[in-house]
Amino acid sequence: MNNKLTLRMDESLIASAKNYAAAHGSSVSQMVANYFAALAYMSPASPDNSPSAALAHSAKSADVSGPLTRRLTGLLKPPPGHRRVAQESYHAYLERKHLGTPEREPQ
Repeated sequence: MNNKLTLRMDESLIASAKNYAAAHGSSVSQMVANYFAALAYMSPASPDNSPSAALAHSAKSADVSGPLTRRLTGLLKPPPGHRRVAQESYHAYLERKHLGTPEREPQ
């Protein structure tokens, strides 16, 4: 359930935020929600604030991604003769590449 939140900010900041949101196919509310969601998963108070935890959460939660990302998801098809890569496999690849996580055994 969505609830209303009132924020008080300088008028020029509000105008800039609205322009930015419009240019990126989003809304100020969605940008604020995305920001708070990112903070929740990257804060020291979080039990697991690792980048891989944030990546895992973002893979499970469509609400965290913006409208443009949701519209583009699944758009690209693999080239002829190649199979589609499972999302979990791709996330494991990114973890190995960027975090040096050891490769997991196939299940």
